[in-house]
Amino acid sequence: MRFSRFSGAIHALCLVVLWPGAPLIHAQSCPETLQVFPDYGQNQMIIEWSLPIAGPGATEYQLFRNGQLIATVDGDTAVATDDVSAFTASRHHVLDYVLVTVGTAAPCLDLTARGYYSTGVIALFEDFENYSSDVEMESAGGWSIVDENNPLEDSTWTLTNPLGRQHPPGIDGHPTRGAFVISDSDYGGATNTNPIGSGMSHDIWTPTMNCSAMGQVALHASVCAQLNNNGNAIFDIDVSTDGGTTWQNAFRRVAPARVTSAPVVTVEDADGIYQVLEVDLSSYAAGQPSVRIRFRHFEPNWDWWIAIDDVLVDDILVSPGGDTILLESEDFSTGIPADWQIDGLNTNSPLNTWNTDDPCNRSITLNNGGNFPYQGGRAVNRLGDYFAILDSDCNPDPFEDERLITPVVDCTAEEHVYLHFDSEMLPYGSETVEVLLSIDAGNSFIRPAIFSAPTSTSPQPGEEPLYGRFVFEEPRAAGQSEVAFLFKYTSSGNQWWWAVDNVSITAGEYAAVPPPPPAGTAFRRGDCNWDNSFNIADCVFLLATLFSGGPQSDCPDACDMNDDGSNNIADAITGLATLFSGAGPLPDPGSNACGLDPTDDAQACDPTSACL
Repeated sequence: MRFSRFSGAIHALCLVVLWPGAPLIHAQSCPETLQVFPDYGQNQMIIEWSLPIAGPGATEYQLFRNGQLIATVDGDTAVATDDVSAFTASRHHVLDYVLVTVGTAAPCLDLTARGYYSTGVIALFEDFENYSSDVEMESAGGWSIVDENNPLEDSTWTLTNPLGRQHPPGIDGHPTRGAFVISDSDYGGATNTNPIGSGMSHDIWTPTMNCSAMGQVALHASVCAQLNNNGNAIFDIDVSTDGGTTWQNAFRRVAPARVTSAPVVTVEDADGIYQVLEVDLSSYAAGQPSVRIRFRHFEPNWDWWIAIDDVLVDDILVSPGGDTILLESEDFSTGIPADWQIDGLNTNSPLNTWNTDDPCNRSITLNNGGNFPYQGGRAVNRLGDYFAILDSDCNPDPFEDERLITPVVDCTAEEHVYLHFDSEMLPYGSETVEVLLSIDAGNSFIRPAIFSAPTSTSPQPGEEPLYGRFVFEEPRAAGQSEVAFLFKYTSSGNQWWWAVDNVSITAGEYAAVPPPPPAGTAFRRGDCNWDNSFNIADCVFLLATLFSGGPQSDCPDACDMNDDGSNNIADAITGLATLFSGAGPLPDPGSNACGLDPTDDAQACDPTSACL
């Protein structure tokens, strides 16, 4: 039912012909394309729109922010500013703007746009609007474009957008404005490709930032990372605090077909990206006077592209949401709960609307043991065994206007309301994917959407899934008594699928950031010879390594039986005491099951080896 799309640029030529007697197209008489963006230097938001082609047709424009009139301007004006200097400190303020046209002969539709403004400590904001070339971006902006290990592809990061890709998304899913940077392997790899395992990569480094006064550091950026369902590309975000001499990885995504060369894909890092991404860099950058961030397109091999815009580094983490839970997280492990609603065209055909049965067996964990690749790199890779899914590709492919609706929550007393959910989708191009707000218990919904995926333009249809962990503050929900959120999928049928999981609603001030989970490779403490068990052979193996030239273990962390951060004879003594003299169990993760080391030390395991 589906075609495999080989990487390569496709160009189309459109010819418009006017024949005698054909009706003329009337000139545009209403404004278009409302866009909003921050000006941190002046503590203001800038609002721009396109004037009618036929010239001013309005007597004036009225500009509203979050329902309040903030400006009235003449009909020949196409820009306004919004002073935000009095905003509460230490927040991301979500701002909904509406432009109302007054005085035209025929009514014009109101234009809407959503943006946000950070009142935190700003270490960097870059929208790439002030550079005429890549050279100027480096010389005047302090960015560094670095191609590591002499890559063969011409996929160097650039402002030029050689194949005219659509912008990455803003917070509502609609494209950002103006310039952005892109590494396009579909362009650069058409002649020469980067060999897998070569270490060749295309990197772009931020300017140096001073984070010495910041207790936490967060990266926010509009990202479209399309890696390729049958490719090997990796998207990394790394941090350096020594001028780029050494780097620590803070975020990774891997194409779902990368299984032969480290780092290989896992259920923890698969899929592309289409969202405003937030990455907590606090453990790497907080308190550091010299910080750089590296965006890395690693070993693309005639794959797709990574595009980045609106890079903000500040001290605000939105992802924890609010400190009050209004709706506990729903993981759909027991189906769609009775207090959720399913509405749409196909509610009498349960597998053709939202369901938890996974009718086309998309789950890679449930149906393929978490082993990649599965379903040609187009599986549900990130949501585990259970989730809610709308699978448009499953026969009989009916028309769809399907809505999954959360339980109703009372937000009357709340000033800040947040929707949390994990999303994994495989766009095809003709569907509409939206997250919407209802303030009447799900009976109707409000536009504009909280988030929508413009799948006809970006990202690339039918490639690897796009995974995101979303947290949206929704100002229109605050103070309302019958709040529900809708996940709405609309198509003519026979598209791909959209799955959601871990849906919750919180409110209040930003919640405290939970401590990060242990990092590293899973292992059994004591399993020094890496045979998936702990016994006397492991102690013998360690002693041979230490004193008689025996081989090195694939997992020195497992050999560190007393968890003191080193391998020595004391580890063998600890192991023997546990096995034969009634000493207590080995330190976490213990010797009975695979787990991560909770201790931050220098010991590690080969990430390509599996603990079973």
